[in-house]
Amino acid sequence: MQEWSNNACLGYIRAALSRKGWDEEQIREVVRAVYYEFDFKTIEEAAQLYERSFD
Repeated sequence: MQEWSNNACLGYIRAALSRKGWDEEQIREVVRAVYYEFDFKTIEEAAQLYERSFD
């Protein structure tokens, strides 16, 4: 398994939103919001939130 990287995560987000046609200001807003969450959620908590989104 590859090592976790906040910057890689943010890069994936930027790439996906750009591919979907989001403008730069919208992308920055989402990236800032995700960056903020890095301080308040563990990797495990974030994974659980993502996995529960499919229920």
